Amino acid sequence: MKQVRAMPALAMVLLAAACGGDGPTDVDTAASVRFFNATTDMAGSGAFTTNGQFASGSALAFGQSTQACSTVEAGATSFGFGAANAAGTGLGGDALATLTDQSITEAGNFTVAATGSAASPAVFVLSNDFSASTLASGQAAVRFVNLAPGTGENPNIFNVLTGDIGSGPTAVFATQLAAGAPSAFRAVASGSSAYSILLGHSVAVTGSAATLDLQAGTVNTIAIVPDPASGSFQLINIPRCPA
Repeated sequence: MKQVRAMPALAMVLLAAACGGDGPTDVDTAASVRFFNATTDMAGSGAFTTNGQFASGSALAFGQSTQACSTVEAGATSFGFGAANAAGTGLGGDALATLTDQSITEAGNFTVAATGSAASPAVFVLSNDFSASTLASGQAAVRFVNLAPGTGENPNIFNVLTGDIGSGPTAVFATQLAAGAPSAFRAVASGSSAYSILLGHSVAVTGSAATLDLQAGTVNTIAIVPDPASGSFQLINIPRCPA
């Protein structure tokens, strides 16, 4: 009789495991998000929110990205950006920019970037959807994104060339990069690669400042951002969340 009474309980445990529960066969479908701050003229750090809640670790100075990626459930998602409080544990006031109803896909890989001036920032969501398994041995993937928007009256539109202008032949990599608009990922040879960034027809970044060292098997998003020290532009590689 005792064995007969135990069987329903055992069946319930097995059924719960088969239906997902907390069993070892569960698959985490949440997306991974890394935050990056490219806003200028902000007195302190900027910070990000996800669905109105502070994203842990996202109080960032200019040019910084979060060390760890945040887990975000799939579905329609809102992101906000504003000045961080003194403790770096949240916003010091209302969000200065928000982006609502963003489609975050299951198991997706994203970068959320803030750019523009502190007086009028903008937030962009970039999908890092590229399978490193498609790269051949000795290759890396690279793309460029414009995170130096300029102003409404004078927007910055960038063109990217491969090679160092004045030091050999160059070829077009991407053209007409508007704010927040990334180029497509391309597979390139890993190692040292020279590029030239043009603002219209004027050289914005070239030489050593535009020479990238790309590790084999990596997927790289190269942000074109302002350089407050020089008043010109610079390149920053934003790490993709681990696959």
